[in-house]
Amino acid sequence: MIKNKGLTFIELIISLAILAILAAVAFPLSEVAIKRAKEAELRNNLRELRISIDKYKENYDKGTYGIKVVGASGYPKTLEEILNKKLLRKIPLNPLTGKDDWGTRSFSDKYDTFISDKIDVFDVFANTDETALDGSKYKSW
Repeated sequence: MIKNKGLTFIELIISLAILAILAAVAFPLSEVAIKRAKEAELRNNLRELRISIDKYKENYDKGTYGIKVVGASGYPKTLEEILNKKLLRKIPLNPLTGKDDWGTRSFSDKYDTFISDKIDVFDVFANTDETALDGSKYKSW
């Protein structure tokens, strides 16, 4: 009597079907995990930028950057000014776009506007119309 070692064709088909089902379940979960990681990175990058803007303003109010200008808000004119004052090593990238394409609001803008007069940089936001996992827009973070 000859004993065949290995899988029969039916066993192979069943094994492949089980693997296909597992892969179909795992793929959407991995997409959500990737999006969640990008959202966490976005929150951290926004926090880092906002802390450095606040530190710039604090230093300006202390007179660290020289004479205060009458009527000036004390906020940096651009994000690059934060780099020049060594409050950041580099402008963090927007993880959703892979670029440093942040939207900015100035001190004189309304708090909920996404169009700035670009007088200074009071706040930053993600410059994208995408929706987060919680249903909010990334711009509103």
